Amino acid sequence: MLRLYLVAIGLIFLFVARDEYAAVHEAFRGWERYYAGLGGAIVMATLFVALRSPRVAGIWHFCLLAGLALSALGGIGVEQLRPQLQGPICDTLGWLRLEGCLLTYEYEETLEFAGMWLALLAMLGHFSEFASGADLRARRLLYVLPVLWILWLINDPFSHRQFLVRPASILFESGVELLDFSVARQDKAVIVNLDASARRGDHEELGYSVHLVDQVRGDSVAGRDARWCCQQGTIGDNLSFRQSVAVDMPAEAPTNRALWIVLTIWREIDGKFEGQPVLAGELQLLDATQVVLGELVIRAKSTPLSSTPLAVFDNGFTLSAAEMPARARSGETLAVTFSWRSDADGNEDLTQFLHFVREESGEWQGYDQPPLGQRLPTRLWYSGLADSETWRAPLPDDLAPGRYVVYTGLYRARDLKRIAASDADGQPWRDARVLLGSLRIEQ
Repeated sequence: MLRLYLVAIGLIFLFVARDEYAAVHEAFRGWERYYAGLGGAIVMATLFVALRSPRVAGIWHFCLLAGLALSALGGIGVEQLRPQLQGPICDTLGWLRLEGCLLTYEYEETLEFAGMWLALLAMLGHFSEFASGADLRARRLLYVLPVLWILWLINDPFSHRQFLVRPASILFESGVELLDFSVARQDKAVIVNLDASARRGDHEELGYSVHLVDQVRGDSVAGRDARWCCQQGTIGDNLSFRQSVAVDMPAEAPTNRALWIVLTIWREIDGKFEGQPVLAGELQLLDATQVVLGELVIRAKSTPLSSTPLAVFDNGFTLSAAEMPARARSGETLAVTFSWRSDADGNEDLTQFLHFVREESGEWQGYDQPPLGQRLPTRLWYSGLADSETWRAPLPDDLAPGRYVVYTGLYRARDLKRIAASDADGQPWRDARVLLGSLRIEQ
């Protein structure tokens, strides 16, 4: 029973270590309840095992329980009491304002470190007694496993503090500097992790907002506001912070539209929330206060695939169908509907061309735009995409009457090179131009 207990406690502590390192819990609302429940379960299991263990092991059980109590007091208790203590105590100081007044994070960290030290001492005590009666192979395993765990933790691909992190170095007017960040997708939320620093005393009344902004319309489809919190340490004269926020995507959020992930730092002044201008940085800005952290698309439900596509492109995109009128007049707008699907993720911007080639002379006119318009650039296409777009292609006023052959295709925006395409039978389209049909232009 003791072995099973130690294995379970060890696995729980490894999970907690990974969570503390990657700050996963900060992205979930109400994480305190889950941790409190887990702590209660450990306490009950420890008491149960202690009653059935030799008395000499009682000191280790006591250290574990005391360590858990101190950690809970620091990690949850002080954090919950801060709003009740900060205002009343700081207000009684009157004109004598100490820097930061109550630096509650110092007490939080101290209690958490003391609690974890006691818990670690308890586990080492248990394992030392267990190892004294174990063979050489088992003792070696006790040393090897923690080393392997630390190596995995350093290279954890899901940790926003590791190699997937993106350096930022964005300086705001408030003195806040965004050092690095990461963005992760969940089924119905976007998790944004931020590492930042702020000057002592200047971090009060600061907050931040993360919004998903439609790239075409410019409006926010989802967002989350939060206060600056979770102080981690010091960097010179600055305080370091690690923030994590989950932006829930509403059910009515538009699908197949390019969205920017936008960060704003603000300060509350007399009940008003004033965005802090960006002073320096290399990331894209929407305006003086809004920083673009990335972009994404909310995927639409997949639809049945067409059995006879017009063209299959070498990059995994397929032109399923195209509809256009048989006749048009010069100077009018030609409505052409294109249906697309994708069997691969997009990774670059492509442009679609529409060519009108006159049969008699070979002269041609063209019109270009992204396949699905600006609402969904091809760099954000995903495997399983099925969507359509109706173009409004303007025809020149001086377009000569007659019969025109209409072609389409794709080319890269960066080098203007066309993407090779084949028809439904696998035969390549000449010059990577897909034949759509003919169009008669009338006066």
